[in-house]
Amino acid sequence: MKYFTVVLALALAGCAQRVEPGHVGVKINLYGGNRGVQEIPVVTGMVWYNPFTTSVYEYPTFVQVAAWQNVGDKNEEITFNSKEGLIIRADVSLAYQLDAVKVPHFYVQFRSDNIDGFTHGFLRNIARDAFNEEGAGYSVEELYSNRKEEFLTKVRARINGQVADYGVKLEQMGFIGAPRLPTNVMDALNGKIQAIQDAQRAQNRVQQATAEAQIAVAKARGEAESNRILTMSLSASLLQWRALEIQQLAVARWNGTLPTFTGSGTVPFVQIPGPR
Repeated sequence: MKYFTVVLALALAGCAQRVEPGHVGVKINLYGGNRGVQEIPVVTGMVWYNPFTTSVYEYPTFVQVAAWQNVGDKNEEITFNSKEGLIIRADVSLAYQLDAVKVPHFYVQFRSDNIDGFTHGFLRNIARDAFNEEGAGYSVEELYSNRKEEFLTKVRARINGQVADYGVKLEQMGFIGAPRLPTNVMDALNGKIQAIQDAQRAQNRVQQATAEAQIAVAKARGEAESNRILTMSLSASLLQWRALEIQQLAVARWNGTLPTFTGSGTVPFVQIPGPR
């Protein structure tokens, strides 16, 4: 009786599997036709099943992160061609997620719960093809300047279009560092970028000098106009009036004592001739 109880307990233990949080499972009938995803139920939590006729495949639904790069003895870098046909080598990082509702579709396509095999096999091949297909529309200079983000956006969209039916959605993808070019091409590109920057700085200096010259001209014109207006306002009548004003001011300040000086006669005031 005890032997039977132990066997029964072991049998029952083998008939259950717990699908961990952050995962979903699919319950597969090993002897069924599996003619479509409608025959594959999605399961969570504790799953009871007959291990002789049924299997449970478990998949993570949290974000998966991967990096394809050339590190040490392991080289998973992505290579693709530019518009000029130059080979570009790049380290790439990405993050993707499985849609829990579409996990049966994923199983029907790949028949495995080896998520790493999918990531570094099927998905990497899809990504490599997308880089090549989109890279052919961009020059090296564009990929190193203002069109890099546009290029990566198109690559992400192309990948998502090919894996969406399997319940896979790419959340993020980008370069790790700068893409690598042959040394001679990189030197030529850097030289061109430096020349453009030098030309821009020279143009900025010319624009600054031009602006300063225009300010100086405007200031000189303003001073000349002020002098012209002042000169036009100095009429003979104005000069005579000003002379009389000065003389009146002197009279008002005189204390009645004539000035003493050597010579003949006394001249207390200087007579200013009037207009002729």
